[in-house]
Amino acid sequence: MILELYMKNCALVEELRLNIDKNLNILTGETGSGKSIIIDALGLCLGEKYDRSFLRKGTEKGVVEAIFHSKNKDLIKVLNDNDLELDDNDLLVITRIIYSDGKSVARVNGRTVKMNVLKQIASKLIDVHGQHQTQALFNKDTHLEFLDLFGEHELEEFKISYKEIYDEYSDVKKALNILTENKDDMQIQREIDLLKFQINEIESANLSKDEYEDLLKQRDVYRNGEKIFKNLNISYQNLYEGQVNAVDLIGNAVKELSSICEYDKSLSDYNNEIERIMYELQDISREIRNYKENINFEPYELEQIELRVDEINNLRRKYGETIEEIFDYHQNIKNRLDEILNRDERVEELKLKLNKLESKLKERAEALTSQRKIVAKQLEKVLLEELKSLNMKNVAFKVNFEQGIFTPRGMDDIEFMISFNLGEDIKPIYKVASGGEMSRFMLAFKTILADIDQIDTLVFDEIDTGISGIAAQIVGEKLSNIGKKKQIICITHLPQIAANADTHYCIEKSTDNERTFTTIRKLDKDQKRDEIARLIAGSNITEKTIEHASEIIELAKRSL
Repeated sequence: MILELYMKNCALVEELRLNIDKNLNILTGETGSGKSIIIDALGLCLGEKYDRSFLRKGTEKGVVEAIFHSKNKDLIKVLNDNDLELDDNDLLVITRIIYSDGKSVARVNGRTVKMNVLKQIASKLIDVHGQHQTQALFNKDTHLEFLDLFGEHELEEFKISYKEIYDEYSDVKKALNILTENKDDMQIQREIDLLKFQINEIESANLSKDEYEDLLKQRDVYRNGEKIFKNLNISYQNLYEGQVNAVDLIGNAVKELSSICEYDKSLSDYNNEIERIMYELQDISREIRNYKENINFEPYELEQIELRVDEINNLRRKYGETIEEIFDYHQNIKNRLDEILNRDERVEELKLKLNKLESKLKERAEALTSQRKIVAKQLEKVLLEELKSLNMKNVAFKVNFEQGIFTPRGMDDIEFMISFNLGEDIKPIYKVASGGEMSRFMLAFKTILADIDQIDTLVFDEIDTGISGIAAQIVGEKLSNIGKKKQIICITHLPQIAANADTHYCIEKSTDNERTFTTIRKLDKDQKRDEIARLIAGSNITEKTIEHASEIIELAKRSL
């Protein structure tokens, strides 16, 4: 669950630290006080896109930070997959730093992470129910996800069994498509001719691994032949054959030293070392002379080198930057040619395998469908009970199954069908649901799933859309019941819901020195009563309103 939310320079918030309790946490405040700031701040911690308008005016940087406590196994797996971990107290700190240029940085326990990693982590911590999630129920593609989540344990074995064959089926189908590629005989023959040409071109070049680098070195030598010969000749003259040369000068030094070696051993050592150097210089000089005399800078040789380099460059442009890459390409096209030449036999082999797999896949898909239908009956029963407890007594609900194509999730094309009123035909949910009905429908789902998923914290924004009176009272009671199992954060305008709070926070807006500030404070018992009175009557609070507020709170306690 979330223990603390910290914000600095966020919208109307200069700096705020909010300690959040377990069970049902209610947030109320006047319209425009900044209740949405809390949802937006949590959204940033969940990896949602940052809008620079959320940064407080006149500031360069803002911070949103949330501290969580969790032992969720799914969370731990995601953390481990990304080389992250909880601290020693099972705490996780998510920090989002936002900047005026529109950039942001996300950190998990002090380590910078990419936004997709943050979203994976956050999805195991908080489930935020807002208007967009209600809209998701209007999309029938999400209905299978809801059903599978409800029947997670009952369906797991069937889904794994199906997916195992589906993956093999997909691989064979892909291999078959690669072989056929929907080409006619003429297109296949053109590909064969092209592959043969490419194979012949590469093989005719008779490449060797280090040839290209050696040719480039030889070309440099030939291109600079005149300079090389000239400099070698000067070096040889200076070392050995010039009128004044190094070998003669060193020889004279040896001669002079040898005549005094008998007087001191150090002099003898000097002489021996210099004599050794003289002999080495003589050897090097001979090698330079031989190199110079054997240089053959025939223009024809350079021309042949240039032609060979051009030939290899032509292959590099077509088939790979390096000789190794050209060799790899050569092997790949040889394999492809073999595939095509043996194509008919291979195609028949794959088709036979595909047919066998398709039969097996259909069996497992049907087994999965049968189990889903059992789960769907359970969902229909449990959901109807929940909806009736939310004062929707005449509702009818059914999970409709149609057979689709093979997908990674099976062959089921399902849709939630519902009727909210007695005597009305059952129809797809998007055709019949109002805002208030959808709020209660989603709340019923959340109540059912509270015992199934491992997410510790549920956030409800706009759960009171389109409801009032008895329906609002029942929704409040339902949120309180869920709050016994999960941490709930709920923003509401309705006193009947707020009265059920285990902890009540008030969001307020004030001005100081021509700046606007949003603050949040935790209410005590009397303050909670006064805030509920404000929700009932606005600014016209009377003794009767206070009594009414106390009565609503007392009724909420009794119902629980």
